[in-house]
Amino acid sequence: MLGLLTLLAYTSTETVTTDAFVPPVSFSATTSTTGTSNSEIFVPLTFSETNTFTTQVVLRSTTLSSQSSSSQSSSSPSFKSLKEFNAHLDGLVSKCSSFNEPVIVRAAQCQEVWESAKENGSENGFEPDANSFRSVLSAWNQCTQTLVKSRRNSQTLPSQSGMTVEVYTPLDAAKRATTLLFSYPDPDLLAYNTVMGAWSKSRVSESPEAAERLLKRMMDDESVEPNTTTYNLLIDAWANSYKPNSLDKATQIYRHMENLSKGKGKTKSSVQPTIRSVNAVLHAYARKSAQYTSQNDQEGFEKAAECAAASLALLEETKKRYKETEDLNWQPDIATYTSVMDVHSRCATYRTTRIAGELLTEIKKLYEKTGNNRHKPNFRTYTALVTAWSRTRSDESPRQVEAIMNEMKQAGERPNTRTYTSAVQCWARSRDPYKAKRVLKLLMAMRDEYKRTRSEHVRPTTLTYNTAIDACARCQGTPDQKTESLKIAFAILKTIEKDEEVEPDASTYSTLIRALNFLMPSGDERSGVAKAVFEKAKKAGLVELLTVKNLRMVMDSQSMRDALEGNLERNGEFNFSKLPSAWKKNVNKN
Repeated sequence: MLGLLTLLAYTSTETVTTDAFVPPVSFSATTSTTGTSNSEIFVPLTFSETNTFTTQVVLRSTTLSSQSSSSQSSSSPSFKSLKEFNAHLDGLVSKCSSFNEPVIVRAAQCQEVWESAKENGSENGFEPDANSFRSVLSAWNQCTQTLVKSRRNSQTLPSQSGMTVEVYTPLDAAKRATTLLFSYPDPDLLAYNTVMGAWSKSRVSESPEAAERLLKRMMDDESVEPNTTTYNLLIDAWANSYKPNSLDKATQIYRHMENLSKGKGKTKSSVQPTIRSVNAVLHAYARKSAQYTSQNDQEGFEKAAECAAASLALLEETKKRYKETEDLNWQPDIATYTSVMDVHSRCATYRTTRIAGELLTEIKKLYEKTGNNRHKPNFRTYTALVTAWSRTRSDESPRQVEAIMNEMKQAGERPNTRTYTSAVQCWARSRDPYKAKRVLKLLMAMRDEYKRTRSEHVRPTTLTYNTAIDACARCQGTPDQKTESLKIAFAILKTIEKDEEVEPDASTYSTLIRALNFLMPSGDERSGVAKAVFEKAKKAGLVELLTVKNLRMVMDSQSMRDALEGNLERNGEFNFSKLPSAWKKNVNKN
């Protein structure tokens, strides 16, 4: 077996460096999650306080102090025409979508330039128009989305020094856009939809109700009529929500759009649901399915299977409508198929995985027939199928994943972090005694791709590394194969410790200690190695309850008592809450 000093060499560490925005809005809730009924009626509640809505928004000052304001105006750019002015605003808007820009500062600058032009219109020779105003709203809309994406991708934005507004979060930015909208005399449909877009992409808990309130305000405004985009954005807001009724709301709004499109005479509406609307609802199914399976129990997987069946029914309904009408607005595209595949990928059954594979085959044939890029499978499409196989307990799963990834590369689509992590997870669940080597090969390919492209979309994450360690821990081969798997597991730990862009978390250490239980025979050597790993977790403040539970499985009582520095009862039990807080201080920070 491994010598203690050998394993300790592997473990050596190198030092490297709301408040609620609006009250809830009730809808008639007769829609089931299958979304197949045509009888739902979408009826917003009536609000008596519509005209006082702006009082619920905390108006954070966008103007500078009087002294700095005059300084700002003296250094503000001058414009020869309205066209030049609007072009300048558009330039600031484009910067609000860049990870390389201080997006809050740029959005604030856009607003300040617009406000200055309004105040000094007579001196400038022109007045800002509706396009100017929409540009300011777009700046806060883009700012909202960029803040969301930066957090989701763990992307650090440039310093926001020089800010003249108290905006720090997507919620703040969306509120800012709303306050501006309600302070403008006659906002048009595009202005409303721009702000609704900010809420729909903000992914904050307040967004669905805020979007509904905007719709209600539009319906009360005789000069503005909500259109298809308005309702699509409202579906987006609900689809991106974690609220229990999010899927029912999304399907209900979609069916209401259908009812509006069938109106005649005075009830005739410009609202016409399209494949964009269908895709928004399918996204809601995918999100809800992910929520169900995160429960990791039988009930959750059964509900996810219901979502899969309903999403497939909606796809078939849409295909039938396109066939009957030949209306390109109803032709399913790659987003349609990918979303349905994604819903099926969550179910972890052989049947649903097979359905996902059949959908990929179907869309590939459609692409061959049309040559239209709207039907071309992309990395998300392939990753959905990789994810499906990674969750399917079948001996063919690893080979299927390899084949899909090879096909993906041949099609010119690059696997991303999720693709690689799902592939690693697939090998972890396999019974192949050489899976540690397979996983190591995937990690090396992933790291090489990241070094070559520096693309955040393929950067290994702590989850990727932890999943690889878990794969090593699950080796059920010969003693030599187990020894090799353990070496690879410790090599992965050292890789994480040397990586300047990721850090170990509590799961890293608890999984590695669990690997010792499966891959090393009991005895002093195993206890010594486990203690070394535990000391690392203690020093990093990453000891979680599972870490101690796994430690107890690999150590004798005396070694356990020593590792816990005496915090062990005579009967071998321990009280996790009584362990030193310094050992646990960083568990929830990762």
